Amino acid sequence: MAKLRTIDLFAGIGGVRKAFETAGFQTVYANDFDKYCKITYDLNFEQTKLDCDDIWNVLNKDLPKFDVLLGGFPCQAFSIAGYRKGFNDEKGRGNLFFAVAQIIKKYKPKAFLLENVKNLYTHDNKKTFTKIRNVLEDELKYFIDFKILNSMEYGNTPQNRERIYIVGFKSKKDLDRFGWPMTKRLTKNMKNILENKADEKYYYEGKPLYQKLKEYNLKEGSVYQWRRKYVRENKKGVCPTLTANMGMGGHNVPIIKDGNGIRKLTPRECARLQGFPDSFVLPTSIADSRIYKQIGNSVTIPVMKRIAKNMMYSLLGVGGEKNILVQNSLYSSSNLL
Repeated sequence: MAKLRTIDLFAGIGGVRKAFETAGFQTVYANDFDKYCKITYDLNFEQTKLDCDDIWNVLNKDLPKFDVLLGGFPCQAFSIAGYRKGFNDEKGRGNLFFAVAQIIKKYKPKAFLLENVKNLYTHDNKKTFTKIRNVLEDELKYFIDFKILNSMEYGNTPQNRERIYIVGFKSKKDLDRFGWPMTKRLTKNMKNILENKADEKYYYEGKPLYQKLKEYNLKEGSVYQWRRKYVRENKKGVCPTLTANMGMGGHNVPIIKDGNGIRKLTPRECARLQGFPDSFVLPTSIADSRIYKQIGNSVTIPVMKRIAKNMMYSLLGVGGEKNILVQNSLYSSSNLL
């Protein structure tokens, strides 16, 4: 049986691709505007290299035939950490959803998956999400469902990361067969994530911030954030949400204390918190700051893989996770919030 084919838009370093290929899909096209992402992406995928081009130019290309569109369109315009300008974002990032919509309209795939920050749902008194939903349902004629999932609850990953996932199917039967993953007990903790030995460059001793950090009684096993004037501990014992801002200043990277002192998480540890296997190559040819940004912009692979599997089951007309149809009724978008 031929594999279901996907295109990977706003692909970043390939987290969504990694999840969907593990679930059995085949990637036939990938796009992202960031030339540094292309370095990391192309190192890790032998076939279908990253097309580094503006998403609006993709509209004018003849893409290979595909069944499912994947797109984690830029979230900065909708993030709590951003300026909350949504579609009015002056850099045009909020409007990139409409480029995705145009591609869906042109190629009419069997299904799509869109991912964004949790705040997309409530932005501008839900007007932004209502517009997105109207485009997908009323204009493009897709049947959609959505849900907010936390990585630590659905991916067995010790990261407090909430994201909204939107699935759309051309066939209502496919949507009716689809069910969201059930919660999963968190068995991993930060000890499972940390490297045995971190490079000295990640430790704060001898650096300006160290004098402030050592005033706090930091505990091993906890994760902290420097909040400009004070240290905040994550009370849940997991890592706070990894963000693209990690690449815009070293102090934005979560902080821990280990047997050798106080340090920030390494890029490899951050990659593990997103579910990337250690076989995933982090290039040494670009700065750590860019690697941090790439990882923060990516997705939590175990969560995405579970969604991918259920989409596969739905499109092939077979059952997914246990009680999948029951899940669909319990976790429908109408009952979300």
